[in-house]
Amino acid sequence: MNAVETVDAVHPLHAQFPVMLNILIRMQVARLRRSWRPYVIVSAVMPAGIVLLLNLVAPTMPTSARIQVILGAVVLSQSIVGIVMLSQQVAWLKASKALDHYRVLPVSLSTLILAMTVVYSLFAWPGILLIGLEGNLLDHLHLIWNPALLPVLLLEGVALGSLGTIVGLLAPDEGLAGLIGNLLMMGVLFGGMVPLNSLTMKILLWCLPSTYGLQLLNLGATGEPGNWFVPGLGLLFYAGLGWFLATWLMRRPAR
Repeated sequence: MNAVETVDAVHPLHAQFPVMLNILIRMQVARLRRSWRPYVIVSAVMPAGIVLLLNLVAPTMPTSARIQVILGAVVLSQSIVGIVMLSQQVAWLKASKALDHYRVLPVSLSTLILAMTVVYSLFAWPGILLIGLEGNLLDHLHLIWNPALLPVLLLEGVALGSLGTIVGLLAPDEGLAGLIGNLLMMGVLFGGMVPLNSLTMKILLWCLPSTYGLQLLNLGATGEPGNWFVPGLGLLFYAGLGWFLATWLMRRPAR
């Protein structure tokens, strides 16, 4: 058994989960401290720009459609950092052999992935705030932005970030990881912001983890009664599955 295979098996050397998660999150934040601006700007400007554009070209859009656009832009902001940017970063870490350092350290790779997905998801929050202000000021939607939505945003960040990590680990280089990440991000864009009436398309949308997060955000932000259990269970399933698959791929020896 080599060092790669024994990383997560060396339990005596592992710190307790909260302590290790805190350490790894601090490491990720410290590493990204000098390069956070592009992450925040891109994840804020593009979704907020789409919301502003639709407000200008379609001023008579129905309220239900405007709510879909606002909440879809929120999920789009998360997908930009979680899928596109994180996939490129993981692909770069793999190509530069930086991931090998984590594999031989007495840290849990599953905790590392959780730390990366959580940190990257936080870069979307300034954009989410800007999108929420647009909805309230430009569209007069009076959406409810309360702390109860924070767990949904974090869980959505883990689900999308795990997907981005998987893309980065499987892609042969950073450029291809970015291309695949952008294609997946476009799926989130159409699924979250474009009304799709086809039953087949609606069924396919439920294959995206972003769909479940969008349903939960809609229930929380509008205050309308609805079933939280099914979309909550679906989002939890996708976050757990993505986290598991990303961890399994990262544990594999580098080739």
